Amino acid sequence: MNGEPQLKKKRLAAGIGLRVRQFWDWWTGELASLVPERWRSRLEGKELSLHYTAAGFEVVESGQQLRIPLDQVGTAPTLATWRTLGKGRAGLVVTLSDEDLLQKNLSLPSATEARLDTVLGFELDRHTPFSASQASYGYRVAGRDRSAQRIDVELFVLPNALRERVVNSLAEAGLHPTAILPESVFSDGRYLSTLNLLPETQRPESKRSVLLRSRPVLIVLLLSLVIGVLFYQREERLLALQQAIGPRESVAEEAQAIRSEIELMEGGGQFIYQRKTARPATIVLLDELTRRLPDSTWLSRFELEGDELRVQGESNSASGLISLLEESPLLEKVSFTSPVTINPRSRKERFSLTAQVQGEVAQ
Repeated sequence: MNGEPQLKKKRLAAGIGLRVRQFWDWWTGELASLVPERWRSRLEGKELSLHYTAAGFEVVESGQQLRIPLDQVGTAPTLATWRTLGKGRAGLVVTLSDEDLLQKNLSLPSATEARLDTVLGFELDRHTPFSASQASYGYRVAGRDRSAQRIDVELFVLPNALRERVVNSLAEAGLHPTAILPESVFSDGRYLSTLNLLPETQRPESKRSVLLRSRPVLIVLLLSLVIGVLFYQREERLLALQQAIGPRESVAEEAQAIRSEIELMEGGGQFIYQRKTARPATIVLLDELTRRLPDSTWLSRFELEGDELRVQGESNSASGLISLLEESPLLEKVSFTSPVTINPRSRKERFSLTAQVQGEVAQ
């Protein structure tokens, strides 16, 4: 009973590890594609490949296809050259014909995709004549049916006997493959991590693995370079804008100063105009009084202080002057400031009036 929870934990950990590894392969592959081809080829080196047949190995060298029998692998000049230059190579890939492998198409629940490597290891003996200890296997997801929640998986199985024959033959030439792949999927780099039929324990470290380990550093360097270029372009653009705006800014400041001066002058002129139009001019008041007062009336005193008008004079009928002046649109609140008296010499009535000058003048 205690072993079942542990088994579930191991399967869960294996599934998470597989997902992380698949994401890492995809992510680093996408970033690596951004690296210029020349740089990438220098980092990865040139990968060598051999094709295995029952009679021996086939290799393309200088545009020609060469066949190396199994009993001549240890003395083949081409392989001897590879062994000598092997330290500068990215790795050695051996391809096998699909006829030499056991291939089977499986339909599995979608939930198994996260831990597909582990599931196939446990279920290998159910789908093939071999158990996980008798053969190595690789796979790729060929399709997904989301409505049925199923995935189509292509399974490739390599018996241990055939795998050891390939590995031991190359060992005679001092070579150790980094991957054994089905020939039909050799060109599809998306599935190399899941289709490698060589167990991880037998894979020698290659420059590709070194590159995979160095990809985080490359990623950081690339991101730093991109951010640096963006900041540099931003600063250059800002400097160019400042240089373009500089002369215009001085002109704008000068125009703003002129505009402020104009607004100040307009304000002063408006103030003067308002002061002038707040009450009628003195000459206008004199003209208004001349027209309003009868010919029998004359003035001896005319005073204008602010909005207050004071007049003194004599008239045949001083009491009627108030109504005459009240009819003027320029005056209001007309009243006597002292009682009306009689001048004994002219026999006319003496009067003293005050009035409020209107704020607006009728035009």
